This record gives sequence, C-alpha cells and structure tokens, in this order.
Amino acid sequence: MAPSPPARRRYGRRLLTRLVLSLLLGGIFVVFMQRAGLQLMPARDSFEHVRWWTVGVYFVGYTSVHYFRAMRWEYLLRPVAQVPRRRLIAIGFIGFLAIILLPFRMGEVVRPYLVREKGRITGSAALGTIAAERVLDGLYVAGALGLALVLVPRRALVGVRIGNFDVARVPQLGYMAALVFAAALGMLLFFLWKRALAERLVVRTMGLVSEKLALRLRDIVGGLADGLRSLPNPRLILPFTFFSAVYWALNGLTMWFLGWGCGLPMTFGQGFAVMGVLGIGILLPAAPGLFGAYQLSVFAALLMYFPREMVMREGAAYVFVMYLAQLAFHLLAGLVPLATEKISFVEAFSGGQSGS
Repeated sequence: MAPSPPARRRYGRRLLTRLVLSLLLGGIFVVFMQRAGLQLMPARDSFEHVRWWTVGVYFVGYTSVHYFRAMRWEYLLRPVAQVPRRRLIAIGFIGFLAIILLPFRMGEVVRPYLVREKGRITGSAALGTIAAERVLDGLYVAGALGLALVLVPRRALVGVRIGNFDVARVPQLGYMAALVFAAALGMLLFFLWKRALAERLVVRTMGLVSEKLALRLRDIVGGLADGLRSLPNPRLILPFTFFSAVYWALNGLTMWFLGWGCGLPMTFGQGFAVMGVLGIGILLPAAPGLFGAYQLSVFAALLMYFPREMVMREGAAYVFVMYLAQLAFHLLAGLVPLATEKISFVEAFSGGQSGS
C-alpha cells in the first residue's frame, strides 16, 4: 500500500529536517576529528603497507557476514508470518542500505514496512522482531567487547586522548552499554509476558495527554508483543542465536583480517574489540553513511592497542579502506534487490515512515 501524497509530504519535511541536523552533526564530527589530528583522508604513505588483495577477500567475507545477518531474521519473524528466504534476504539488504543512507538510523523501520502484508503481518508486529534483534545484537556485541576488554591486554591509556575524549573511558562505556541492553531486553520481555498490563499502563499514562494517542500506542505495544513471540521458543531462539554468533564471529574475523592486510599487527582479540567498539559507537546519532561516529569509534578502539603514530598511519588507512568497502557493499547489495524484487526506491525509503 503506497503512502498518500500528504503522508509523503509530511515524511519529506521530517526527513529534510533530520537530514540537515545529521549533516550538521557530521560536520561537528569532522571538525572534532581534524582538531584531534585524526586523518579522514590518509596521506599516500599510509597505504604503503596495504596488501590490496586482502580488500577483495574482505569484501567477500563481509558479504557472508550480511547473508547471515539477513537470513537469521526468519527465526524471529516465523511466529508472525512465513516469508520466502530469498525475499527475506533481499528485504534485509535493502533495509541495511536504508540504515546507512537515512539519518539518525531512520532506516531501521524499512524492513518491517517492506515485509508487512495487509491482513497478515502488521507493521508493529514486524517492528517487534526488529526491536528484539537490535536488543539481542546489542547484548552480543557488548558481550564480545567485554570479553575482549578482559582477555586482551591493552596499552597504558593514561593521557591517551582524542581531542577532549579520554580513550580510557571506552571500556567503561562498553560495560555501560551491556547494562543498557540488558535493561532493554527486560522491558521487551515485560511487553511479551505482561502484555495486558503493559497495554493498560500505556492507556492510563498516555491517556492523560491524548486518548487517541494512548489507543494508538496501546496497539503498537500489542503489535510489538506479537513480534516477540520467538523469544521464549527454543526452536526459534536457538537457531537465531547460533546464526547471530556466526554473524558476529565472521564480522570480527574479517575486521582482524583487513587490519592485518592494512599493516596493523592486529590479533584476533583486538579485531573483536574493534568490532565491539564500532558496534556500540554507531548507535550514536551520525550523518548519513554513519559518517563521523564510524571513524571516531574505530580510531578510539585502535588507540587502546597501538601507538598513536601507527594509528595515524596504518590505522588511518584501515579506517578509510574498511569504511569505503562497507559503503560499497551496502550500495551494491541494497540497490540490486530493489530491481529484482520490483520495489521502488520511494516505497522502500519513504513508505515505511510516511505515517500511512
């Protein structure tokens, strides 16, 4: 069901406002990193130690990473609806591109929108599966980071800074993220097991502001609960957990491999630490392309393990090459399914948030 013209106009205004704000935020990131001496465009000699064949291998590995990322959604979605795996993966790749292109992670709702079907799959139920996926991913990546921080020796971080940011705070932020995601999982489980109570609380509290809004939010909470039904089902949550482990393990291994390919003496554990810091860092508001938060997160992770001179040289090449490789993958993997699945760009990138 295509969004109405008024809904598209409303969405367009919201998107333009958020785009301007996100670009301003991206500009702030750029100024901050330049003043901190971080090279967004590395000097030519930074690429002297790059083994360029490893970039192609990384690209193939990164493709495998996102195949598992897309296909595991089937196990969360199965209580809501049966969707052919081929279409599920295509929608997944389109959704991942939307997260990259749209500001402030507005693309998170694209997958639920594209998978919904009138009379069969509600947008709220599909969104519930995404909420569960995001929270569980947050726990996985925070757990991986926590293990890396405990098991992998770090450099002495006294006085190691990026501008005014103390790199020694990165481990603290990682542990804090784990607590936040654990609390979020508790809230989702509350929606699932105490659905009626959650709906009554929404109506009673939001009803003080607007009865219409309260009823709409009640329906959303109910839909979210529908999308969480896979969580207590071992036949669904165990395969999801397994493929999530494969996804995150491959992600960490490919990051380690590309780091080695760019001339960094990176270990497996350091690769997983970089993955963990990046996974948490890109949750921050950022410009389209996750620009700014992405680069700053990887630089901060590298400074925990390597001398500043190496980070500013081989590390800068690593950040630059990895970012471009990931961006190229998402553009290719997201645009091709739009054509093969006959989904219009407007439908995919505006319909899900148009208010229709």
